[in-house]
Amino acid sequence: MKFISIIAILLLVTLSTADEYVVKSYEDLLQYRKECVADLKVPEANIELYKKLEFPNDQITQCYLKCIFTKFGLFDTKTGFDVESVHKQLVGNQAEAADHDNEVHAKIQACVDNNEQGSNACEWAYRGVTCILKNNVALVNQQHKKP
Repeated sequence: MKFISIIAILLLVTLSTADEYVVKSYEDLLQYRKECVADLKVPEANIELYKKLEFPNDQITQCYLKCIFTKFGLFDTKTGFDVESVHKQLVGNQAEAADHDNEVHAKIQACVDNNEQGSNACEWAYRGVTCILKNNVALVNQQHKKP
């Protein structure tokens, strides 16, 4: 009986930690960029803007940001943004210390919506991402740079 209880507890612990977000690296970002650029056939002029964190409000940019955030595991086309994971990604290597009651978390939360507007997934992602970037520029710049 003890053995079954121990197995059940281990299974619960495994399941509860299986969904934990893993902070992605700069190399992951580079790979996701490459994949999204290729998938969406992003023009070189846009790529140069994106490298400077400039994201014009057009369809290709909207879908590019959706692609990046989806690959990061931060956005889902059905459920939207995962605020806790976005927060963890922004604080980077200190993710385990991310305080989800602090100002950064509140700023992220204020940027996301449940798509009450009924926008397509690209527009929805763009709306949230550009707000998150604008309101957390220091953290974004820190994550955006090569280690």
